Amino acid sequence: MKIAVVDDQAAERGALLGIIREYGAAHALELEPVEFSAGEDLLLAFRPFAFSVIFLDIYMDGMTGVETAKRIREQDDDVVLIFMTTSEEHRSDAFSVFATDYLVKPISRDAVFRALDHVLHLKTRQEKRFTFTADRRDYSLPLSALVSLEANGNYLTVSDRRGEQYRTRMTLRDAESRLDERFLRIIKGVVVNMDHVTQISGTACTVSTGATLPVHSRHSREIRQQWLNYKFARIRGGG
Repeated sequence: MKIAVVDDQAAERGALLGIIREYGAAHALELEPVEFSAGEDLLLAFRPFAFSVIFLDIYMDGMTGVETAKRIREQDDDVVLIFMTTSEEHRSDAFSVFATDYLVKPISRDAVFRALDHVLHLKTRQEKRFTFTADRRDYSLPLSALVSLEANGNYLTVSDRRGEQYRTRMTLRDAESRLDERFLRIIKGVVVNMDHVTQISGTACTVSTGATLPVHSRHSREIRQQWLNYKFARIRGGG
């Protein structure tokens, strides 16, 4: 789990990083804390779904934590945000960007442990995730965020609901073993998330990002029927 710590005070960053590492050791978790001294620095390194948790100081030189959080939420509605501050006055701002927690400084070890316990509880309640590496960055996307996977030899192009694409070294067979019943192979080397399919007509499949993907010509009727059956089952089940 990759965790960002954003604070313009080096001593406070160091203390929090130490507590996070202690938490990881105590729970046998592979936590990867990364530190930033400014919101601008975080945004330069930020990619959707790259971080699981961001500890974000509100009062910083330059861009404030609240401003940084708003920019993050424009790109990623999945990452857990935890604000850190010396005052309670921005608690309403925290709710506006769907922050999970609000820690008042000086932050104690117990407060950080409780916050991370809550994060683990949230993450374990959430759906399965698809993890991969692209451009030397680790990503963990909820399956609902995946739109399509397209194979090219031993590589995959993963497309998400925001229209972002990632190229990772992985076979489609390996990827499919991590997916569930909502994913449908529409032609050799292409799998789509049926929740994101908007139309299957002839040999073309249109997805929610506006992209059009090819459908196997001989099996197009069967593929379209599988999608319609899935849609009907979801409606009937209230999903």
